[in-house]
Amino acid sequence: MGCGILSDFKINERLRELRVKSGYTQQQVADFLNCSRSTYTYYETGKSMPDVPTTVTLAKIFNISVAELLADETDIHNVADSGYVYARKKNASHIYDLDRDEMSLVGYYRAGNYQTRKKIMEFVKQIDK
Repeated sequence: MGCGILSDFKINERLRELRVKSGYTQQQVADFLNCSRSTYTYYETGKSMPDVPTTVTLAKIFNISVAELLADETDIHNVADSGYVYARKKNASHIYDLDRDEMSLVGYYRAGNYQTRKKIMEFVKQIDK
């Protein structure tokens, strides 16, 4: 397994689980991260570990906290207060109602920084006029 601050966490297993549950392909997540599919695949297989900024972006893509991303199944209930976790689980089912293009748009929006999100919203508002 890789070395670094995140190497002790089983983030690779969580990434695959979250990606599959979200309905994204490896290529879509790689696109959101602006990296190659093979780089993202290495994260899922544990051949390399995402750096901290990438981990933060991954948490945003999957609409969870970084703590939830890094927690294993036995610790997940201790990571965040139950209201926060409940709200995330309740809203998670709505992504399945989206088609592939809509899911991609949500992924790019979540992965974006403040400026990117602002530009996306400005663009969408212009289309509606």
